[in-house]
Amino acid sequence: MNTNRIYKGILFLFFSLSLFACNEVIEPDTDERFFFRHKGADLVIQVDGNTSSDIFVLLLHGGPGGSGHEYNTGAYSELLEEKYAMVYLDQRGQGASQGSYNTSDLTLQLFSDDIAAVAQMLKKKYGENISLFLAGHSWGGLTGTHALINTDVQKHLKGWMEWDGAHDIPLLNRYAVTMFHKYAREEIEKGNFVSEWQEILDFVEGVDSLNVSLDDGGQINSFGFDAESYLVQGSDSGATENPRKWAFLSSPIAPAAMLSGNVTASGIQAETEAASLTSELGKIQIPSLFLSGKYDFVVPPRLAQSAFERVGTNEKEFHIFKNSGHSPMDTEAIAFVQVVSAFIDKYK
Repeated sequence: MNTNRIYKGILFLFFSLSLFACNEVIEPDTDERFFFRHKGADLVIQVDGNTSSDIFVLLLHGGPGGSGHEYNTGAYSELLEEKYAMVYLDQRGQGASQGSYNTSDLTLQLFSDDIAAVAQMLKKKYGENISLFLAGHSWGGLTGTHALINTDVQKHLKGWMEWDGAHDIPLLNRYAVTMFHKYAREEIEKGNFVSEWQEILDFVEGVDSLNVSLDDGGQINSFGFDAESYLVQGSDSGATENPRKWAFLSSPIAPAAMLSGNVTASGIQAETEAASLTSELGKIQIPSLFLSGKYDFVVPPRLAQSAFERVGTNEKEFHIFKNSGHSPMDTEAIAFVQVVSAFIDKYK
């Protein structure tokens, strides 16, 4: 069944309305939004920031089922946009991206091919001499890593940044179970959120971490966000507000994006949950930065450490944010931007 065709008209209408809503506050000289067609999908790309720097960061959102515009707001994005051009991509079947294709045909290779094509397009559109970096958060760390290993995208890039990236789900689940055990026992002993931690502990004690089912994997992910909330307080992501971005986020696109994203997520779930790229990380030969939050139970920092140790380049860095969970760009925005900027400026 061609499931995504059902949503094509709805998405087009909502995307058009969102553009109309934003037109009153967008300054055309500072950003650009456009479609890029590739293999049956019309991918939405938003470019914001300092294009005159000739440094572009192609950011892959989390999910599956997320969107680029979720990352196009808050202090960290605005600080990065002051220095660089940030490229927010709605990956295939997610956000405002459209298409007429079978969800049963979705594969990680198809997402990887999209990423490589977008990178090549950006070089043609903005100039072959631009410095292009690839960054992936959460599930975007999986699609980004897969693209680096299974396409020729590395030849277009100056560097790769994995922000709490999930490049190996089976290994991620094993590390998460170990992390749950450790913190649950410690926090129960301290008398903190005892019933909540006990629920998590009871669950993971019944999980075979070497053979995690799809249902258990989903519950590990859910409990990961819960556990983080018991340990991480506060955020500096809202230090500034951009009216254009908030207008876009509050537009009618949101319900359609959620609907389409859920369909895409279901179509790629089985391959995502089985994806294990650790043994192939040696194929990554470009400068690489691995960032993780100390209290990230969704994608434990041990996974980033594992990737750091195995990539095939000596030009690599690893940093843990000690007051963050899954999204240090929000909880420690200023420190996050400093680390990212230092890496970009070193290898541009």
